[in-house]
Amino acid sequence: MPVPLCFFRFFSSDQAEWLRSDGTIQRGPLPELAGQVSDVRPVLVVPGEALTLHRVPLPGCKRALWARAVPYALEDQLIDDIETLHFALGGTLDGDRLPVATVDHTVLRGWLETCAHAGLTPVAVIPDLLLLPWQDGDWSILLENQRVVVRTKSWEGFVTESETLELFMNQALTEASDAKPQRLRIWGDPLPALTTTSLQWHVEGHPAEPLQLFAAGYQPATALNLLQGPYSRQTPWKRRLRPWRTAAMLAGAWLLLRGVTLIYEHEQLRREQVALQIEMEQVYKAAVPGATRIVNPKAQLEARLRELTPTDVDSGTFLELLHRSGQLLVDFPDITLRGLSYRESQLDLALEGGSPATLDQLQQRFEQQPGIHAEMRTTQREGRLESKITLKKAAS
Repeated sequence: MPVPLCFFRFFSSDQAEWLRSDGTIQRGPLPELAGQVSDVRPVLVVPGEALTLHRVPLPGCKRALWARAVPYALEDQLIDDIETLHFALGGTLDGDRLPVATVDHTVLRGWLETCAHAGLTPVAVIPDLLLLPWQDGDWSILLENQRVVVRTKSWEGFVTESETLELFMNQALTEASDAKPQRLRIWGDPLPALTTTSLQWHVEGHPAEPLQLFAAGYQPATALNLLQGPYSRQTPWKRRLRPWRTAAMLAGAWLLLRGVTLIYEHEQLRREQVALQIEMEQVYKAAVPGATRIVNPKAQLEARLRELTPTDVDSGTFLELLHRSGQLLVDFPDITLRGLSYRESQLDLALEGGSPATLDQLQQRFEQQPGIHAEMRTTQREGRLESKITLKKAAS
């Protein structure tokens, strides 16, 4: 069940009047009202003469941008600096126009501070002239002492004194042109400026009290609430989270940056892995000439090394043959070692380059090595000499 509204307004500097749940009006100090609104939602009714109403062309398609655009759209029509004014937007459009109310920040803050000092937090602050009951074709008029409140349209009206009512009425009728009202609905004792007009007029007998009238005329769609923007009433959890908004935004930005960094680092590592794979393949091709099928160069190279590892480690045959052949090859820089293999105490060296004389000299050097039996075979391919030397330890 929705919580009922309690309409109230300031009666004097330290007094207020409010509409009780039984429909009667009570007057007294504002703190007295605060003790009675625990189960209702207080709505502050403020005097319409403290603000001005406007209808501006739509400042764009996105409503989220209207609040920032409206002040500049009205700047040329306002006497006060827009920085000193609060702009409240209507909840619905008036044709192709946007209803806007402007009120001085100091005035609005004064109302809210008065309520706060009394322990009151209004859920809405609404000008009284937009709470008068109204229907198309009528103008609604409230006469209260020397004050006259006039509502001419759903989002338009004015407030004046009884002495200047005739002047303001004539001006309003002139501006209305063909949209003049068919009838004047009047609450209170009619003034001569109203009874002598050519328009039909009707005195309403109920409700008798202004607050009762405002409550009866309350329509959420056209009741312009001034509590917008910096004055909007937030839920308790939103108020508690508000101090953490900046921290949350910074944390979100840090997480986003961290995510982008991780993605970049992952991509960089992937590129490095690809480059390392290519480099390993090149090393394998250099170590194993003629290799065509390369799947896992690291594993394949380890397998090749295991094949070259001598089984007779204790005798040191492999290391001895490798060492002594290496000492000889150093003296022949034009001969290139293309590969080697070791199996069953036999070391095979694949050589490329050199000349026949150089190869003969190399063979002689091998044969002169004590304790080593050497065999050498040479062939010519595409203009280059390829040799294979087989080394074994000579029988003792």
